[in-house]
Amino acid sequence: MSRDTFTSAAIPMKPFTRKPSPLALMTSAMTLLGAALLSTSTLAASDSSSANTTSADAVSQFAADTLSEAHQQLANRLTQLSQHSQAFCSAEGNVTLETLKEDWRSAMLGLNQVNWVEMGPILQNSRQWQLYFWPDKKDLVSGKTRALLAGDAPITADGLAEQSIVMQGLGSVEFQLFDARYADSPLTANTRRCELMTADTAYAASTGKTLLEEWQQFAPHLADGTGAFSDPRDAVLSLVRAMTVQLEAIKDRKLRRPIGLDNGGTANPYAAESWRGGMGLANIGATLAMMETLWLGNDEVAGIQGYLNQQVDPRMVASTTGDFADARDAFAALPADLAGMLRDDPRNGDLQQAMIHLETLQAGFADTLNPALGLSLGFNSTDGD
Repeated sequence: MSRDTFTSAAIPMKPFTRKPSPLALMTSAMTLLGAALLSTSTLAASDSSSANTTSADAVSQFAADTLSEAHQQLANRLTQLSQHSQAFCSAEGNVTLETLKEDWRSAMLGLNQVNWVEMGPILQNSRQWQLYFWPDKKDLVSGKTRALLAGDAPITADGLAEQSIVMQGLGSVEFQLFDARYADSPLTANTRRCELMTADTAYAASTGKTLLEEWQQFAPHLADGTGAFSDPRDAVLSLVRAMTVQLEAIKDRKLRRPIGLDNGGTANPYAAESWRGGMGLANIGATLAMMETLWLGNDEVAGIQGYLNQQVDPRMVASTTGDFADARDAFAALPADLAGMLRDDPRNGDLQQAMIHLETLQAGFADTLNPALGLSLGFNSTDGD
């Protein structure tokens, strides 16, 4: 969405009325319980909201610093995956196949902490897809990886730059590490699969390094509210918008679609993100954790909620703070693997409760906070496939 679609508006304080999510309406008993918990958390947070305020400048600086650290961590994790892949495939040191799998999981968590931020270098040159191609409805990663492995041309990181974008990131690495077709012929040193693994991870590490360097150039603008931002308030509200967009994407693409809520109730584990590597729910948890960090701030800066306490009804802000905590706790109680859960128990009660909390959080942003802040949403990069 173009930043021009933002609508700046005076912010009159309006009476706060929460709109219930559709799923919560269909689950009356759980909604009543959630309402009771919400009332408690709202009251507690509202009592302290008068002292829990901060300036837009402080929040935008905090966000820039926090996201800079996250980009650094992602770059480090991608580099480690690349270095370990090279060592494993040259049979040097004590790197095991499980080490590579753990490195991949760590890199996915790092990626999901930054790839939801709909601003700056992550949007350039299709970097989100370069680092991890998803959704992949036609299983292009599998087809193109197998085709490349079936050839005899040398595979290099430079050569991957000329390949399809689906071959350039963690998706191809996931396929080689976790796909069932390789269960009887696991990745071994000095093979063509290792040649591709080394090239894939080196290319991903290079992309992560470039993303970090470009973010370091972008971050001062986010901190100061300059460049693409009109002022620090605009920078903070851009983060609110990014959260709104991503929460809807999580709800619709990462949960409702694989759970089967949009197709008559038939679960589809293969529609889950990272279904091969078993990280569908862990990825969501990583994104929510970063959003909540920016929302809450730390001991020195009250975060986005601290700024919004001065812009809208503080009870509205406190409600969202409670929704973040409820969603965090609900997802923390689940395993990392959404696809596995859907195969074993697609009507799992804990999963349904996490879905309700996610929908409640998303509805709070879309139906309450954004209108109160005068934000309107148009086309964005997560619309459609």
